[in-house]
Amino acid sequence: MPLENLEEEGLPKNPDLRIAQLRFLLSLPEHRGDAAVRDELMAAVRDNNMAPYYEALCKSLDWQMDVDLLSKMKKANEDELKRLDEELEDAEKNLGESEIRDAMMAKAEYLCRIGDKR
Repeated sequence: MPLENLEEEGLPKNPDLRIAQLRFLLSLPEHRGDAAVRDELMAAVRDNNMAPYYEALCKSLDWQMDVDLLSKMKKANEDELKRLDEELEDAEKNLGESEIRDAMMAKAEYLCRIGDKR
């Protein structure tokens, strides 16, 4: 199945290559100060609570880091990872191999979505 059809099937495009494209554009001298590109990228970062990616982004593009935004996103990440870990633990204790696999995949997809390279 072509990658373009994943969203039609209800599957998310993970990783979102549009985010990578925006980051690439901002690394080019002619787009470095492009507010529209920066705003679109930051909207995606905020919407997905991409704290690890935001830290790397600020470092690579020499941006001033918004500490309040970062702490809010980190808190959301911790809460979601805790929930996913509890799901995985429950699957390991009470369910079968396919449920364990599903729980592991859900956690891996979440880590990919927020840009965490654990």
